Amino acid sequence: MPVRGTYLLILRLDRDVVGLPVGKLGALDFPAGYYLYIGSAFGSGGLPARLAYHAKRRKTRRHWHIDYLREHGELEEAWIIACPVRLEHAWVSALSAAPDVQPVAPGFGASDSLYTSHLFFSPVRPSPHTLAETLFQGIEQVADCITHLSIEVHTFHDRQLTSA
Repeated sequence: MPVRGTYLLILRLDRDVVGLPVGKLGALDFPAGYYLYIGSAFGSGGLPARLAYHAKRRKTRRHWHIDYLREHGELEEAWIIACPVRLEHAWVSALSAAPDVQPVAPGFGASDSLYTSHLFFSPVRPSPHTLAETLFQGIEQVADCITHLSIEVHTFHDRQLTSA
């Protein structure tokens, strides 16, 4: 049975992307910097299949909003927590309150969410300490995650997935 859970992608844009068409959201502007995207993988392939999908820069068919931005940015890391409970809302809430990151692109990745966006921007790369502290705030309240927890950080080089 594949491992299921929630993930945070860290993408880097080296230059501004102006007027990028993002599905039904329309044309959006993305300044150079770092983008944090929160998603979950509870489908048949679980987290391994979702990470492999996001590792590919170009998609034959775009399925999620992040696919549009992924074509223009370097995927640096994926932070994943394997847990039987969806943590997207807890992580979005925690990141919304974090210093130095701000939600951007209303509706982005949030078609099934109470939150405005699942995409966040920072002009500089958030520190691993800040990310860990923020994401752990989101799981403290979920008893099923504390007793059945697996945490991994994956780094991406030359579009190849490696585990750290």
